[in-house]
Amino acid sequence: MLASWSDRTQAIKAFEILPDQVHLFAKAGFWPVEFRCRWMQRPTERFNVTWDDDLIIKSPQITEDATGTKRFTNENEIAQCDFASFVGGFEAVRRNKSSLEQFIPDEDPALTNETLTEASTLVYDKNTGKLVANCRLCLQDTEAAVYSIGVIPSHRGRGIATYMLQRALTILKGKYPILRLYVMEGNDAESVYYNLGFIPGVQEVQQMIIPGE
Repeated sequence: MLASWSDRTQAIKAFEILPDQVHLFAKAGFWPVEFRCRWMQRPTERFNVTWDDDLIIKSPQITEDATGTKRFTNENEIAQCDFASFVGGFEAVRRNKSSLEQFIPDEDPALTNETLTEASTLVYDKNTGKLVANCRLCLQDTEAAVYSIGVIPSHRGRGIATYMLQRALTILKGKYPILRLYVMEGNDAESVYYNLGFIPGVQEVQQMIIPGE
C-alpha cells in the first residue's frame, strides 16, 4: 500500500519482481518495463585456464582516499573498455548508459572485498597495451556475484569471457560455494553461461513503475 508520494512528477520504481508478484504490483498501479532478467549460479570449481600468449592477465587494484572513498586505480581505462563492450547493447540500455562518463566504475569498488578483487580479471592485449576485456566481482547478499563482464568487439569469439569466469570460479573455490550473475533475457552471453554450467533461476520483470504525473 502506498502511504504517500512525496513528488508526483517522479516515477515510483520497483525492481526484480518475481512472476507470482507481477499481478500484485499491477493491481497497485505499476507497469512493467520491457526487460526480463534472471539470476544464474553455479558451484565454484578449479579450472586449468590457458590464456592466449598475446594476452596479459591482471587483477584490478583499488585505492582508498582519506574520506574512505574507494576507486579503481585505472577506472578511466575500465570505463573505456566497458563503453566499447556495451554501448548501444542490451545491458547499456537496461542501465540507461550512453556516454563514456556513465561507464566510470565509481560504485562497484565499494561492493567488493580482497578475495573478490583478486578473482576479478583485467585482460590486456600484449601488442597494444589496451584493456580489451574485464570481469569484476562484487558481493551480492553474502555470495560472490559478477558485477560486470565485457569484451570489446575486436576480441570477441576467442573464449575470453569463458576464461575470465573460469578464473573467477577457480580463485573463489574454497572461499565461496557459488558464483552468481544476473543476465537479461536475449543477451548473447546467456549461451556462455549455460555452457559453463550456470543454472538459471526464476525469470523476473526487471523493473515496474508507477509513472510520474
